[in-house]
Parts: sequence; C-alpha cells; structure tokens
Amino acid sequence: PKSSFITPEKRAKLRSNPVKVHFAEEVEVNGHSQGNSLLFLPNVLKVYLENGQTKAFKFEPSTTVKDIVMTLKEKLSLSRIEHFSLVLEQQHSISKLLLLHDEEGIQQVVQKKEAHDYRCLFRVCFMPRSLQTLLQEDPTAFEYLYLQGVNDVLQERFAIEMRCNTALRLAALHIQERLSSCGQSPKTNLKIIKTWGIENFVSSTLLRNMREKDLRKAIGYHMKKSQLQHDPKQKSVDQTRINYLEELADLRSFGGKSFSATM
Repeated sequence: PKSSFITPEKRAKLRSNPVKVHFAEEVEVNGHSQGNSLLFLPNVLKVYLENGQTKAFKFEPSTTVKDIVMTLKEKLSLSRIEHFSLVLEQQHSISKLLLLHDEEGIQQVVQKKEAHDYRCLFRVCFMPRSLQTLLQEDPTAFEYLYLQGVNDVLQERFAIEMRCNTALRLAALHIQERLSSCGQSPKTNLKIIKTWGIENFVSSTLLRNMREKDLRKAIGYHMKKSQLQHDPKQKSVDQTRINYLEELADLRSFGGKSFSATM
C-alpha cells in the first residue's frame, strides 16, 4: 500500500478488491514442507496436470477420486473423460504409477503412511483404440494425451525400453510439430533448435551421452526421413501429433499396466 509506484486509484482498488492468495510451490504446515507432495494444506489435494499447471481441491470425508476427476472434466472442458484417472507417482521412481480407483476416498488415499512420498497426477490412463477418433470427438483430450506423451519422454518414464533411435525419431517429430504450430516450414534450418533449446526435445540422458552437434545431425536425418515417409498433405499439427503418439504406442509401457498377483 505504501509503494510509490502505485497510484491512489490503484491503491483504492486494491483495498476494495484485495489480491487473492497464491500458493507457493513450498508450503509449510506445522513445520513440515508440503512441496511436491499430495497436499497443499490439510484437506486440500494438490493435482498435477500435464500442461504444467497444478489444481487444488478441498475434500470432505465423502469425496471420492471420481468427484475430483469429474470436476477436472468441467474445468478442462473434456468430454471423453473415460480415458482419464488420477494416479499416484512415487517421487523416487517415476516409472511406477499407482492407478486410483474411481470409488476410492481421497481422505483414505492421503492417510496412507507412504502418502508423503507421492504426488497426485491427472492422466490419460486408458488409451483410445483410435487416435483419429479421439481427435475428432474430443480435441482437448487428444492434445492432453500428446502433451502427456511428450512429458513422459522428456522425463524418461519409458527409459527401460526406450532405444536411442526411437528417442531421436520422437525428437524429430516433436520439432516438426513445434514448427507446424509456429507456421514454419518443416525444412527450416535446424539452427532454430539452438534458439528453442535442444533440452526441450531430448531427455537429459541423451544429452549426456551425445554431443549436441551429433544430436542435431541425427535429429536432422530423422526429420528428412520422416518427411519422405509421410504424405506432404498430412503435415498438419494434428497429423504430426498422431505420428508421435503412434511411435510411442510401440512401447509396451506406453499404454500397458502391470498388476501384482499371488498364485
């Protein structure tokens, strides 16, 4: 209020309409850090979205996983919600995701003794039979799935079975998608990758194991190969995203689930 940069009109407006509270990434409750955990505050679930946002949900003893999922459906304007669910990601093993059942109570989930080791993600958990159909019926869900695929590759969720060539092909498709999104030609000089930052297209492991010059050369090769393989009329953003997800679909862990069983 005493700032010399704020005009009297602005000061009066702030008094009548105060700034809403923004939560920081690190919140301390009773001396315990809440950063990167399940809760913003007691009884407030922190859900991570694939677009980099987080959403906070106050829950009651009766609140279920489905309640949160249906609220997110409305917030994100999704229609094909049957593909989505909440999962718990183990902080020290990101390749392991625990699927939460629709009817599970949120209070019971956060009360588990290991809860502080997890964070809650909103993800496409049940893959569509046809990417083209999903794109036509729910473009928002399709885009969300694409973002999820890109994030999973960069965070190395598929590290166990991801081969170097696959990672390079995916990087090439990711760059083509970015070029199409910006209205640029797929034949744009690869020096543009330097401007964007190559770390936005390849995983940190690949960056450590290959020189950047060799990476750019290899990605350029796969971009040219991709341009020859696919019909030039299908160079739209959506088609490039479909090509990216089809490449990912060859990985068993992309849409697969593992279940523990006792014989």
